[in-house]
Amino acid sequence: MLPIVPKKVEQEYIDIKTTEMRDFVMDQLNRFDCRTEYDAEFLNTEYSVRRPTEFDIVDYCKYVTIACKMEHEIPIIALVYVERLLLKTGILLNRYNWQRVLLVCLCLASKVWDDDSLENQHFPKVMPNVTLVEVNRLEQAYLDFVDYKLVISGALYAKYYFIMRTLADSIILDDGKNLTDFENEKRNKKSKKEEWG
Repeated sequence: MLPIVPKKVEQEYIDIKTTEMRDFVMDQLNRFDCRTEYDAEFLNTEYSVRRPTEFDIVDYCKYVTIACKMEHEIPIIALVYVERLLLKTGILLNRYNWQRVLLVCLCLASKVWDDDSLENQHFPKVMPNVTLVEVNRLEQAYLDFVDYKLVISGALYAKYYFIMRTLADSIILDDGKNLTDFENEKRNKKSKKEEWG
């Protein structure tokens, strides 16, 4: 037979743990929010940010990889890290956190993959809009969330590589500029069939 625990004691214990955990998680999630000012430890909720387009995300990824002289494999590894964070925490990318999540994933991917990657103090030198405190705290929050699990198997890398390759090929084909006459005619016939049922 199970011991009977007074409801008041059980409820107080759960509330304290739940509150502490919620505060910890919210503090960590706020670190990825671009409205968080690290020097003042302050979340500026009046700061407005527009929704990024696919081009904004691609341009930012290019900016970071070029400015930091990262290898070509880094964005694929960073994609694995982004997905790992999202699956582990349940957070969603939004207009406020996408840049910082992508930045920390690119930085960590570079450190894991590159033999000659930048150290944290070098990132602000090549990217003036990033501070050392920001990079350090983002990295620590990410590592805490994923339990320092940064290893990626060759099979996992290959899976993401081929997914990205397929998407890139479909974007080129969808654009229509790189299609042969035969492919263009085939695509047009297919769209007419879909249109007429």
